[in-house]
Amino acid sequence: MPTWDSAPARRLWTEACGKERWLGTMENLEQDIRRVSDTTLWKFRAAASKSLVEYARGRLCRQLAVSGAPHGEVDDAKHLFDPNVLTLGFARRFATYKRPNLLLHDPQRLIRLLTNSQRPVQLIIAGKAHPEDRAGQP
Repeated sequence: MPTWDSAPARRLWTEACGKERWLGTMENLEQDIRRVSDTTLWKFRAAASKSLVEYARGRLCRQLAVSGAPHGEVDDAKHLFDPNVLTLGFARRFATYKRPNLLLHDPQRLIRLLTNSQRPVQLIIAGKAHPEDRAGQP
């Protein structure tokens, strides 16, 4: 589990639950987690969202620039995504077992989700299918 943590998450949970939180019994882990204030968790979430959006923007800008996209398109990519919006993502491998096809099961519903100004949602899909995963490839 510790290898899944970002550096900020590791700091937060180490401070709240101790460095050895994943070793031995976890009988006090829930209590330790519950002691983290809502404000602290919200600040952590906001910082993580901001970091993800900045990374995605930077990565997309570099990808567009390398592929020869017009300068205006690269500039526009610097403003894509919003750290204050619910973000659903697929990363590392675009694999069929993650069931991404469910997003397209009801296209009209997906459009409503992605265009709802009251409860906006954005998608970040990164990675490519394994060479042997024919169904997961475009």
